Amino acid sequence: MVSGEPSSTENSIPHSENTHNPITTPTSPTDIPLIALNITSQINEKLTPSTFPQWRAQFEALLIGYNLLDYVTGDKPCPQTNDLSISAHQRTHWIRQDKLILSAILASTTTTITPFISIAKSSQEAWQKLHTMYASKSRTRAMQLKEELTLIKKGNQSVQEYLHTAKSLADEISLIDHPISEDDLTLYILNGLGADFREIAAPIRAREHPLTFEELHDLLVSHDVYLRRLEANFQQLVASANYSHRRSGSGSSSGGHSSKGYSKPNGFDHRNGAPPNNNNSAQYRNSNGPPFRS
Repeated sequence: MVSGEPSSTENSIPHSENTHNPITTPTSPTDIPLIALNITSQINEKLTPSTFPQWRAQFEALLIGYNLLDYVTGDKPCPQTNDLSISAHQRTHWIRQDKLILSAILASTTTTITPFISIAKSSQEAWQKLHTMYASKSRTRAMQLKEELTLIKKGNQSVQEYLHTAKSLADEISLIDHPISEDDLTLYILNGLGADFREIAAPIRAREHPLTFEELHDLLVSHDVYLRRLEANFQQLVASANYSHRRSGSGSSSGGHSSKGYSKPNGFDHRNGAPPNNNNSAQYRNSNGPPFRS
């Protein structure tokens, strides 16, 4: 006789411990995996005495991305052995992670710098040594860059070249020191443009809200195009005037008068503005009195 009760399917689906979401929040510090930094692919260039600001910016970004910056700043110090709330496994995990960061710092420095930090026992110690060695030099460099930016002049550069130079100085100062404000950068750029840009500089200075560098770039490049168009039109007018003058001179010469374009008054020395020293010099008079005598 067949039973009318349905068979239970409770055990028909095999149980698997891997059916849950594999991405979980660690329950303790020992569950957090150790992170080895791949300096070769993540840092553009090794630290040299002249590249500390750029190197620091890259390395800090890398540490922040992996949530490891507290190791080098000292905000996450090594657990003490007498701290009963910290297990031996947690302390070992901290030491291992810190050594991986220290190894990355050593690997990202050149051979001239590595010996100065090779005796460091922790990543924080190596980090502080580098700051002590190069932070003061960076401040000196920042002062030099600020002076260059304050005195910058366009000169013979194109507007785009001039703006690129100013922005590069401002960006390097921002890496070393504090960022240059948009108002200050605009002021430095306008001061170095010269008289040709006076018409556009005045309304920019009078604006209530500051311009971004991109907006300032577009305005100045457009004004430069306008100035170049005016110059081209002027040169065309000059060429047309010279052509008309030559044609009128040619017509006069056919009537018995010789003309070669514009000429100085008869007897005028074009080299020094004085009449030639000859027998007819007594005939030359200036507008204020007696005959000119050499």
